[in-house]
Order: sequence, then C-alpha cells, then structure tokens
Amino acid sequence: MCCVLNRHPLIQLTNECRSFVLLKGLIERSAVQPDLIGLEFQQNFTAFVHRHAGELIERFYREALGVTTPIWGDKHPPYADPTVLSGRDGSQPRLPQSGSCLRLIRNSLRSAKFIHIQRDPVQVARSLVRKRWTPSFADGINVWRQYVDEIAEFFAEIEPHQQLTIMYRELLTEPEAVAESIGRFLNLPGWAEIEHFLLEQHRRPTPFSDPSTDLSIAYRENGVR
Repeated sequence: MCCVLNRHPLIQLTNECRSFVLLKGLIERSAVQPDLIGLEFQQNFTAFVHRHAGELIERFYREALGVTTPIWGDKHPPYADPTVLSGRDGSQPRLPQSGSCLRLIRNSLRSAKFIHIQRDPVQVARSLVRKRWTPSFADGINVWRQYVDEIAEFFAEIEPHQQLTIMYRELLTEPEAVAESIGRFLNLPGWAEIEHFLLEQHRRPTPFSDPSTDLSIAYRENGVR
C-alpha cells in the first residue's frame, strides 16, 4: 500500500518510522515513572504531550523527513498491534495488554484517515511461520485474529469517512475499483497514477518482500496472466 499511494504526487508515506510507538511509550510508560517525572508533574506532562503530539509528529515528517506533500503518513502494521508495548509470549499477549497506537493517532491527528489492507488469514499464518515469527500455523492464525479484532473494534468507533478496508487480493484482481476507492476516500482530484501502477501489477505482480505465496499460482487462479 505504501508503494501504491506513493505513486500519487499529492501523497508521501514513510515505511515504518514507528514514531507513534515511541510516543505511546513516552506517554504510558516513561511519563508515569516517578524517577523520571515527579508525581506532582505527571498529569500535567501527559496532558501537555497529548495536546501537542500531533504538531510534534507532523513537524518531524515535514522538517526532519522532508515531506512536503499535503497527504502524509506512515505504513506500519504494528500500529494496530494490541500488544505494541506489552509484547507477547509466542502468539499469546502479555497481560495487561498495552493496546494499539490507533487511538493515539486518532486523538493526536484529528483529520487522520486509516486504510486497512486485510490479507487472507491462511496466507498470513503461513508467512508468519515461514519467517519464524510464530511457531505454528495455529499461532499465526491467532496473531492475525488479534490484529484484525483490534482494527475492527477501532473502526467501529470512528466515522465512515475516516476508514477504508481493502482486501489484499483485490489490489491485483480489481485494480480499477481499488484505485477509485482510494481516490475517493482521500479526496484526490484524480487517481490515474495509482490506477496505472495497479494495472501494471495486475499484468505482472512484483513481490515487494520475500513472498510466502507463489504469486504466479495465486493469480492464475483469478485469470491474471
């Protein structure tokens, strides 16, 4: 999705800069340690960070990363990880769960929009096992479910104009429809660049990381050559 959106001249996304994970750790962990922030200052400090977090993050993108486009953001799947700070033991969340960064992003950047690319759980589980991130297929399914449940719960809290869900396979099987849905969702004046890129991928898909699925087989099943 990062590659897809960055084809448009009004959009620039970074690839997993993880800034909101750092910010969440500052607010929820460091700011409540009495040896770092005195007890009498903790509440004021946390409220101050919340008020100015959006401005701080945007200035980081604009000034430090040199992003000049009107639409900016980050591609980072673990922003939806319900255990982003607490972590896991295999596929099992460590309790208490820290929760994702999604609400922090919403509260910091009120005009933020969220695009969820949802892959088939079987493909996700196979990928996690192959990369040794989970020990078994069942564990991979559990991790996929944790992410998707977190996103579904969050999407139920925000307005329809703030959210878009795209099935991963549709990026290649329905490129025109996906390009239009993205363009309308982001209020773009046109989306020819995105559509052209997806049509090229429809014709000859390119793996952007080490694939866990044989793309030639997957897309032959859908009549893609």
